[in-house]
Amino acid sequence: MNKTQLHLNNLKLLAKEAGSMVELARRCGYDNSASLSQIKRRLEQQSEDENGRGIRPSLLAKLEAGMGKRKGWMNREHDPEAEQRRKEVAAARAAAAGQAEGAASAPALGFDSAEGRTAVVSRNTCETQITVAVNLDGTGKSRFDTGVPFLEHMLDQVARHSLIDIDITCKGDLHIDDHHTVEDIGITFGQALKQALGGKAGIRRYGHAYVPLDEALSRVVIDLSGRPGLVYNIEFTRALIGRFDVDLFGEFFTGLVNHGMMTLHIDNLSGKNAHHQAETVFKAFGRALRAAVEFDPRMGGRIPSTKGMLIEA
Repeated sequence: MNKTQLHLNNLKLLAKEAGSMVELARRCGYDNSASLSQIKRRLEQQSEDENGRGIRPSLLAKLEAGMGKRKGWMNREHDPEAEQRRKEVAAARAAAAGQAEGAASAPALGFDSAEGRTAVVSRNTCETQITVAVNLDGTGKSRFDTGVPFLEHMLDQVARHSLIDIDITCKGDLHIDDHHTVEDIGITFGQALKQALGGKAGIRRYGHAYVPLDEALSRVVIDLSGRPGLVYNIEFTRALIGRFDVDLFGEFFTGLVNHGMMTLHIDNLSGKNAHHQAETVFKAFGRALRAAVEFDPRMGGRIPSTKGMLIEA
């Protein structure tokens, strides 16, 4: 399979996953879906050309980010049926190995999925097996077992400052690096938040917060819009905090935004200490999220949108 055929096949897979080429274009930030359709036609015309250039790297990155795929996904062959079988096998093994532990994870924080704004979401792949439980109307309790201590420290800040109860367990391929674990936790946490929010009737929808820590100051603004969008402006002063690669924070928030269906603006306004920079971002995110998910008594249970809906709208 040449590069053009590979890109064409993967573009079709993304369109199928999104539901249509129009929806794929929307998720990837295109105002006009015709541009993607034109690319698809060009790839079809050049599919037999061994020298075909395929899709340019900037567009590949845009497609991967818009659909929550890892960097390089478009340049690899995928067999959806085989991947689904592998996921099912991995899920079955994870369920068999951790059935007792998994069954106890949500009740440990007092979650009752039958009442209130709660959700328990599991995501199992060949790289990670994750369960996330959230209670939007909690008290900020948290429990983490991920194998990535600094991420757990940051997520504890989110729970404490959002007053959302969060329980996350993850078994990931940490022998490779932390990338898959951090990214997939972001994805699953986003899915859990989206599920717990339901139709979003009566919520405030928007939230923002400024949080300082000594010399560092960060601003986070959130819109539970039903549309994924991330503006991420953090220039960390060093590449590692302990053993944690700060580039992975971008992967975490990308997965969270794309699967939580929210618009998120993150700006670190000042800071010399990378730990302080990160901590102000996660504290501000927790504070902004708390404001956005809270009920507004003046809304009277209405949807905070003139569209009448905030679900992928």
